[in-house]
Amino acid sequence: MTRDIRRRRFLGGIGAIATTGVLAGCSTETAGDGGDGGDGDGGDGGDGDGGGTPSWPSYLDDAVDEGSEDARGQSEATIAVGPDGSLAFSPTFLRVDSGTTVNFEFESPTHNVKPESQPDGGGLDGTEGGEMDTIEEGETYSVTLETTGIYAYYCGPHEATGMKGGISVE
Repeated sequence: MTRDIRRRRFLGGIGAIATTGVLAGCSTETAGDGGDGGDGDGGDGGDGDGGGTPSWPSYLDDAVDEGSEDARGQSEATIAVGPDGSLAFSPTFLRVDSGTTVNFEFESPTHNVKPESQPDGGGLDGTEGGEMDTIEEGETYSVTLETTGIYAYYCGPHEATGMKGGISVE
């Protein structure tokens, strides 16, 4: 009987410790990690003053992370598609000003660019063809993004592997 009580107290203590750890993890800010923790500004792609981190959608949580780039102040920005034969976009996360032309340069074959989500009036149509139609290595897909907000996109043949990216137009 005493052994059962000790066992219950021991297991109860482990449960309390585990619960405390989980709750502490829930309160940790996740801004800047590519997750959807963002900066708590309502998801407008920034904090309203040109600083902060965009609130990337949770769709991008499993994106292969090839880094981020802040190209605000530039008229053009480039995203490498499949650099070094990888299944990734580089950079994965890009910040630009409204009116910036984004050039997707295909550095390896069997890839495309398809929109997952974008703001109303956004102009990211993606590459021509269906979900699995790919673009030749050496080709470029360019788009000028005028509408502010977050654009999420992916490669149709490799979406399941995390070949996804995001653009914050500010």
